[in-house]
Amino acid sequence: MVSFLHDVEIDWGWPFLSEDERAIVRRHEARLQSDRKSYTVETAMLVLAGAARDLPGRLLRARAIDDDHTYYWQIVEGEIYEGHEFDEAGMFPEELTAEDFHAAGVTIVLTPVAIPDSMFQEINERDATLSELVQDAWKAASDELPPGFRSPTGPRHMHSIYLPVEMWADLKDRAKVEERSISYLVQRAVTAAYALPVE
Repeated sequence: MVSFLHDVEIDWGWPFLSEDERAIVRRHEARLQSDRKSYTVETAMLVLAGAARDLPGRLLRARAIDDDHTYYWQIVEGEIYEGHEFDEAGMFPEELTAEDFHAAGVTIVLTPVAIPDSMFQEINERDATLSELVQDAWKAASDELPPGFRSPTGPRHMHSIYLPVEMWADLKDRAKVEERSISYLVQRAVTAAYALPVE
């Protein structure tokens, strides 16, 4: 059985990169961030090796976690070694944009959202994935989100959903304008689209 990592991060040595090198990192980071949970130990090492080919002479380090371990690697002259150091100051420090994802050839972005358990139970019985349900809800209701919406009380859990880059950017921009979270906007859209009771 394939064991997927929860996250993969790279220490690029960001403060010391040239502008050309930073442009290369943006593309790699966009591909990495678009689906951080799709990697195994083997594919994470391939990502690090691919990045090193585009940034010859740079010391790159990676960190990844699963249920049992935290893994560290470094790459020196094209060879990957187990490591023990990782400098968070060397990580990509900026927010990625839709343009960054498009430039990297990314069309879908994995997006974590908090969904109340009561809402999840209401919509999870439908014949579609959670990603499809949220995408359909945003298409149907993003222009008419219910006013006075309050997120349902009770337990909630994080779920990872896939969104087209344009939809992800729309949600991100709306959340910034309304000073709300993407999770809150998703909950409002789902409530409106599927006629769920408003608390």
